[in-house]
Amino acid sequence: MAILRGWRLTRRGVLFFAGVLILAGLLFGAIYFVHERAEQARRAEAVKIAEQNLEDQSQPATETTPAAEEGSNSNGAVAVNESEVTPSNEEAMVPELPATGADLQSLFIVTILALGSAFYITSRRAVRDL
Repeated sequence: MAILRGWRLTRRGVLFFAGVLILAGLLFGAIYFVHERAEQARRAEAVKIAEQNLEDQSQPATETTPAAEEGSNSNGAVAVNESEVTPSNEEAMVPELPATGADLQSLFIVTILALGSAFYITSRRAVRDL
């Protein structure tokens, strides 16, 4: 048992501190993993929507005019109304995807508050026991 600045360093204390560090590392690793999975899912959804929009734009609807249906063209070609072929701006706009996942700043603030309150309670108990 060693004394370090008034603290008695025991094997149990070192193991407890190491355990806390390992659990904190696992917690932050899990949060990072979940955050990255959410970001990946959001990107996949955006890619799927973009591909669908490109597919819709590459295959315009070809509608015939009544004059073309009656056979008024001498060469037999079908007339296409240009205003009906171009997609409207509303179709081309992609809705913004909502943000998901944990906000790391708020998580850090909650962690600091929890540690601060735990240290305060520990110091009050130590003063009471003296």
